[in-house]
Amino acid sequence: MTSAPAPEPQSRLPQPMPVGGMLPLALGLIAAAMASGAAFAAWQANGPAILNALGASGLAWCL
Repeated sequence: MTSAPAPEPQSRLPQPMPVGGMLPLALGLIAAAMASGAAFAAWQANGPAILNALGASGLAWCL
C-alpha cells in the first residue's frame, strides 16, 4: 500500500505592505478618529438639548 506524499512546507513568507499603501490608510484612520472625536465633543456639549428637542417633537424613540 502506498501513501500519499507529504505536502511541501510553504516557504513563501507574507510580504509587508509598501509604505505608499499604508499612507492613505493611516490618513484615513486619523481622519476617522478626528471626526469621531468632534462628534463626541458635540454630543457632550449639546446632548441634553438634542434629546429635549427630539422628545418635544416625538422623535426620541429613534435613538
